[in-house]
Amino acid sequence: MDAAENLRCLLISVQGGQAILPNSVIVEVLPFATPLKIESAPHWVVGAMLWRNLTTPLISLGRLIFRVSAESDLNSRIIIVNTLSADARLPHFGILGTSAPRPINLQREELKPNPHVEGADLNLPGILSWARYQDQPVIVPDLEAIEAVLQPLVRRA
Repeated sequence: MDAAENLRCLLISVQGGQAILPNSVIVEVLPFATPLKIESAPHWVVGAMLWRNLTTPLISLGRLIFRVSAESDLNSRIIIVNTLSADARLPHFGILGTSAPRPINLQREELKPNPHVEGADLNLPGILSWARYQDQPVIVPDLEAIEAVLQPLVRRA
């Protein structure tokens, strides 16, 4: 099997759906801890926590993409991910998940576009792609777009 056809990923259950991220961006999975509020943050930024002596923002893909209520995020897991930028003030952020991520060995042909998504949902912020994996809907988050919103929040903290 060609290595280019195969990608080690994690399937993350979030409130309202599932997301796929490459294994290489996941740093650690932590139990939920009540975050500190970040003033003037968007509704999907849950807050921040101190992790490895850095202020680490936490986001809810459920709130951002699937429009779930804030109360749905209780009893979540925190999945710490590496950022894609070189900003030393934001090397990581956390994503709330409903359970421990599931490792998958993703083959290119297993990830297909999701034909059931249309209209305004196609252009929601924070989504790189709507897809289907094993006939289940999944999203591929747009980490760069999410980071762009988080960077000014961390600079103020």
